[in-house]
This record gives sequence, structure tokens and C-alpha cells, in this order.
Amino acid sequence: MKRLVWILLIVVLIASGCGLSQEPGTQEKEVHVGVAFFPMKELLELVREDLKTDGFELKISEFSDYQTPNSLLVSKELDANMIQHDYFLQSFNEANNMNLVTVLPIYHATFALYAKDIDSVEDIPEGAVITLPDDATNQSRALHLLGQAGLLTFQDDKSVGLTLGDIKENPKQLQLDDQVPLTSLAQRYTETGLAVMYPTYAKSLELTGDEQRIFTEELDAVTQKYAISLVSRSDNQDSEAIKSLMRHLKSDKVKQFLIDEYGWASTPAN
Repeated sequence: MKRLVWILLIVVLIASGCGLSQEPGTQEKEVHVGVAFFPMKELLELVREDLKTDGFELKISEFSDYQTPNSLLVSKELDANMIQHDYFLQSFNEANNMNLVTVLPIYHATFALYAKDIDSVEDIPEGAVITLPDDATNQSRALHLLGQAGLLTFQDDKSVGLTLGDIKENPKQLQLDDQVPLTSLAQRYTETGLAVMYPTYAKSLELTGDEQRIFTEELDAVTQKYAISLVSRSDNQDSEAIKSLMRHLKSDKVKQFLIDEYGWASTPAN
């Protein structure tokens, strides 16, 4: 009889121990985030332990394209991604009848007009050739930048979804070389001497700081939405996991990392 009592007592103690270790809220929940380029994975690694403190185990998935992370977010295989700005996102939503949402801008990629032998916008000669990216989103952004620089104006004050056909005034009769992929801009720049591009692609030119940048994109109502952002679904944007991600991605240490490690090509959005 005593043996039976001891066995029952041991069973109760074991059960009690298990109950204590599995109390609701003590187990970490997984939060899955998709990334595609530097420094998003590094930013997430920076807040991994902070998320863990909030009860979330971070799972990072890396991709080489920008469509898959959105498709997996829609199918709920990801909880969020950090691969795009709001204009790209809205284009995806419209094309696929989806409702993904931008929940937090993280950084603005530097976008600038580079010139090899010219020191200012005013010195650009008539008829000069300026190379632009060939994809629709970045070409519109480049045209808007040239508008900010006072080199172009556009029909009906249009500022988004710009094409060459929207140009109203081109006082210097600039020739816009618009058939060059992002990855080939630096190479073409060595020929034309004028190009609108990102420092990431100009890196191969071994420029330092603001060298050869004669005009840098200004933040306004249009360019604010070009910030690379944290994106979620409309049905989970208010979840504790997304709130935790937002809180920690707005931290001072994330901002400082962007300044220290990526300041040559970006500006923190928060």
C-alpha cells in the first residue's frame, strides 16, 4: 500500500512539474519573416533576443526574388516580409487582388544623380545624356528626382507612375537613356558620365561618400513611400508578433546599425 502511495505521489509531482513548464504563455511562438537583401537579415538578427523576450522565436527565410515572399505571406507561410517599398507592394496587390499592408517603414535607400565631370545640376550642358533605370518603378522614381532637381516638369503635375511620355518641359533638351537595367547602370555611367542610380550599384565605381553625387533625392510626399518596409497581411497587422517586430525594429540600436553599417547607401526612416 505504501508503495502505491509513493508511486501516486511521484506521478502527481511529475505531472505538476510538467504543468509548471508548460503554463500558457511560457512557450515561444514562432514568427516567420522573409528577407531578400542586405541589411534586413542583419537587422532581424539584431532584435532576435528582444523578440525572444517577448515570447517569439524568430524564423528567417531568405529569397532571391521579390514575388515569392509576397506569395508566401498571402498563403500564411510567412508572417511578414522586409523586401519592398509601398509602391511595389501596391503594384503586387493590384496585380494579384491581394491586401498586404505596409506596417513600418525601415529605411530610405539613397537615390542620386551622379556626374563624373560636372559639379552641379546647373552645369549640366544642353543635350546631355542621362542614364535611367529601365524598370517602371525605378524609372518613375528617377524622373521624379530629375523634377526635384529642376531639370524636368510633368503634365498635370504628375509625380507617380511617371514615364517619358509624361514630360511637359525639358529646358536643357536632355537625352534620357532609359533602356538600362539597374545592374548595368554603373557600367553605362562610365560612358555617359551622368546617371540616376543607387549607391549599391555605384559601389563598383569605388566612389566614397557623396563623391560624384550632384543631386540626391529629397524626401517629400512621394518619396516617403519608397522606404523599404516591414509588410504583413491585413489580418495579422495588429497581432502581438507584428507589434513586437515593429517595436524592436524602431529601436535605437537598429537605427544606429543602419547609420554605422549602411549609412553610405541609406537613411533610417524612424
